[in-house]
Amino acid sequence: MKDIFFFLLIAAFITFLLAGILFTIFQRRIAFDSRINMYFDEPISRQKEEQFTKRKESRLGTLFQNYWNKGTQWLNKKVSRTERKKLDMLLRDAGYPFKSAIDFRLFQLVLSAALTLPIILLIMPATDNKMLTGLYAIVMVILGLRFPVFYLGKKKTARIKEINKSMPDYFDTVNLLLEAGMGLDLALAEVSQKIKGPLSDEFQQALEDMKLGKSRREAFYELRKRVPSESLQSIITSIIQADQLGIGMTKVIGNLTIRIREQRREAAREQAMKAPVKMLFPMVLFILPSLFIIILGPFAIHLITKGLGG
Repeated sequence: MKDIFFFLLIAAFITFLLAGILFTIFQRRIAFDSRINMYFDEPISRQKEEQFTKRKESRLGTLFQNYWNKGTQWLNKKVSRTERKKLDMLLRDAGYPFKSAIDFRLFQLVLSAALTLPIILLIMPATDNKMLTGLYAIVMVILGLRFPVFYLGKKKTARIKEINKSMPDYFDTVNLLLEAGMGLDLALAEVSQKIKGPLSDEFQQALEDMKLGKSRREAFYELRKRVPSESLQSIITSIIQADQLGIGMTKVIGNLTIRIREQRREAAREQAMKAPVKMLFPMVLFILPSLFIIILGPFAIHLITKGLGG
């Protein structure tokens, strides 16, 4: 046993010695080959991999786009005008997260099918309670149809909050440019390019409408219809009236920004006043029972085990 162990040690020592000698002899060659592989072979292989992935993604994208276009063409014949108008209003208020009402309706159908088909094809044949599984499938169909509408509602509220939050700074900057001598259209275009957000996008759309031939009044009326924010709608109404009456825009927008900031302060105070009422139900349901358990729990255990006399 000792001879075998000694032989293994000698073999390992000779192997490491030869490896060290060969590495010192061919060190320059190894470094040269590694640099060549780094600068020539790896970029070529990366380019080949990127080209392969791009081709694969483009094929999948074109296949998906073809089937999606077929679905939109089929739904375009089925969806009525009134339903399309309702969906267009929902999409407009949410900032158009989908291209059109037909795309949104197709997304609803695809989502409901993706949630329902696994239950029907996989779970229903393996279970004995067909009624309960069918009920789950119906619930998934309703969820797939209603969840995108709920998403649009959340998108609408988030968009309104972002617009209301960005209005003071936006109109302050517009007011500064107006005081510097710019016109209203040029000031709106300049600020919309510098400050990004849904408010800038809406004003850029209004300016594009004006370039296509609409008057300022018509473009601002369309803007007021597109954005379901009461604060912005009142501001647009004031700007339209000032434009019609020939009042200076600097005074109007300056007063409007002051009013916007006052409204935001009042809204913050209102939320602060609602906070105690909102905290009441969590305190009654979660905080107070745990406090009673911690405070009165040891006394109750003592009373049960030893009684009043203990």
